Amino acid sequence: MPRLSTCKESALSEQTLTALQPVRVNDQISEIYLQFANSEPALQAYLAMESALNHGSLDLRDIECVKLLVSEMTQCQYCLSIHTAKSRKAGISKEQALAIRQSQATGEARLDAIVSLVGALFRNPGVLNPSELASARSAGLSDQNLVDICMAMSTIFFTNITNHINDSESPLPPAPSI
Repeated sequence: MPRLSTCKESALSEQTLTALQPVRVNDQISEIYLQFANSEPALQAYLAMESALNHGSLDLRDIECVKLLVSEMTQCQYCLSIHTAKSRKAGISKEQALAIRQSQATGEARLDAIVSLVGALFRNPGVLNPSELASARSAGLSDQNLVDICMAMSTIFFTNITNHINDSESPLPPAPSI
């Protein structure tokens, strides 16, 4: 049962309703967004970052790789179930998704570099180790990719920790445990 109140769509500002338009499914807004709308400025900022991410330098597989790994590291069951399904639709195999969640090699240099970079940024406070940066660049990650990876980490971390406050229940079956 959610611990954040579910805002009524009719109570939301026109700006928030406009920002929510791209995430409507069958003309409906998911309850999770209506719970995040307890802070309309935060929801609007999140949705703007998601929009920018979708127009950035990362492809859908890259984005889902980041979101799957960060959701695993934060142990957000809601997001794990969503991004396990989304990663499959983005072309990440079941075996690769499991490897990503375990911070292991996927067999693809680009995905492996993203997994290594995200893991290093998430687990190690302070400045990124120069060898991690060199490894990311040698796998073909550009400066724009690096910044967009940070943005992907930020958006999923927001939803992960907000879901921890909310105790959000996944709309999908739980992601397989590792």
